[in-house]
Amino acid sequence: MNNNKNFDQSSQNPQTESQAAKLAVIATAVTTFGDALATLAAMLALEEERQEERQAQSDKDDYKNMQKQIHYLTTEVEKLKKQVNKERPYWI
Repeated sequence: MNNNKNFDQSSQNPQTESQAAKLAVIATAVTTFGDALATLAAMLALEEERQEERQAQSDKDDYKNMQKQIHYLTTEVEKLKKQVNKERPYWI
């Protein structure tokens, strides 16, 4: 009977080891997939940050252009005022 018990245990060990190996492979696959997702998320975050920086620079450039246009228009209005004041008779 003692020999029979040893035989049952030795026949179950390969199956248990096989299941453990399969679980290890599955766990490794899940971990690798998780790492890949984390890498992808980091890449997307960097791209979003770059996009925001480009947008901020574009907004800054737009603001500078508007300031230049305002300055130009103000100068033109001042020129027109001077021109109108020169052409207007002194009694008006």
